[in-house]
Amino acid sequence: QTAPTPGVEERLTAIESRLAALEAVMTLFIEEQREYRREVNARFGKIEEDQREYRREVNARFDKLEARIEQVASGITRMNFAVLGIVGALAVAVIVASVIG
Repeated sequence: QTAPTPGVEERLTAIESRLAALEAVMTLFIEEQREYRREVNARFGKIEEDQREYRREVNARFDKLEARIEQVASGITRMNFAVLGIVGALAVAVIVASVIG
């Protein structure tokens, strides 16, 4: 005994059914891929924002350091003038002491 062979119409119906199931799976896959892409883009966006914030903090720290270095540099200039004044005063004192003494 052989099983009855399905007709052309039955075969086409089965193929259409399988194609519809495949289309549903592909549609779901595409939507999942879009969702995954949105999540990945959101993560990268967050990482980029975090990096921008970190760069702003680092730049602010460097700005403070630059200001501090400028203060120290101006203090060194004042200190050099003070040392020059003291050396000059000592030189005058030595000259006066040698003239008087």
